Amino acid sequence: MSRLICADFDEFEEALYGVQGRYLLRTRQLRDWRLRIVELNGVALMFGREGAGTVYSGVGMQGFYNVFLPLSQHDCTVLSGKRLDSQLIGWMVPEAMFHIDVSQPGSWMTVALLCELVQAWAQQHEDAFDLSLLNRNLICRAQQDLNVLIWMALRLLRIEQRAPQELHAPAAERAACSDLLDLIFYTLLPVTPARSSVDCRRNHQQILTQALELLEAMPTTPLRLADLCLATHTTERTLRNVFTRYLGMSPHRYLMQHRLRMIRRAILSAGPTDTITDICARFGVWDFGRFAHFYRSHFGEFPSQSLRRTAPIRPGPASPRSSVSLGYSPNSA
Repeated sequence: MSRLICADFDEFEEALYGVQGRYLLRTRQLRDWRLRIVELNGVALMFGREGAGTVYSGVGMQGFYNVFLPLSQHDCTVLSGKRLDSQLIGWMVPEAMFHIDVSQPGSWMTVALLCELVQAWAQQHEDAFDLSLLNRNLICRAQQDLNVLIWMALRLLRIEQRAPQELHAPAAERAACSDLLDLIFYTLLPVTPARSSVDCRRNHQQILTQALELLEAMPTTPLRLADLCLATHTTERTLRNVFTRYLGMSPHRYLMQHRLRMIRRAILSAGPTDTITDICARFGVWDFGRFAHFYRSHFGEFPSQSLRRTAPIRPGPASPRSSVSLGYSPNSA
């Protein structure tokens, strides 16, 4: 994590991620300027605390989309001529100018997104995404409670501070990035259903079979919803309808349950040097605290308790009429 505390705004201005611009002070400086940045494989979270009322004129850098929302002084924040509130947020596209006027020292959060990630998400959700959003700045009302997004961002910040090696394990970082990207678009952007380009005559049973075969073929790989869409050559909406119809749950929930089962298998067959952190990181778990409680709600014990029960037991003198069995199988999950 990058962390910056400075007495003046010049250094603060230079450190901003995904945008270029200039500050002008509206009031005298009342406190120091603070900036924290968490980078996640193409997505960067920024938390800023400004030391004065400011006017910022900026432009999105080439290659980055940006989301902006104030964390304080909502009624004192005007983005490109529109006064914000606790449910209005800004979307800025690359190489387009914007202006932020805050009459009092405030705090804010931004998310810088690589263009490649945004475009890939839009293509995956082509039946529910207005592609014109990729070409224009806008200010929109959040489709869900913004506190959910803010909570997740702050959770990532705390994990980065406490255990960066866990968050930045390759599979865990990709999973955190994907989860954040999904939440951003479902929360912030007014996705508009468009005419579906999916061939409605496709065999839904075949789609489901292809998705489940992929999961069976790659049991130790932390697959995402995008992987299932790619393997079945369909969109998320179609995949969601198929899973709900045939399995009674969304593909996202099915993936969560599948991953939980695979992790339990790995724990129950763990070697003497394996740790819960190592096992979970291989499956893309980035929030170990929440995962442990989720695991316990399903299996009645914490992952560490399962691991302790699988610890090798030194056998005593063998009986000629019996054999030693631990009583646990990977299939017991």
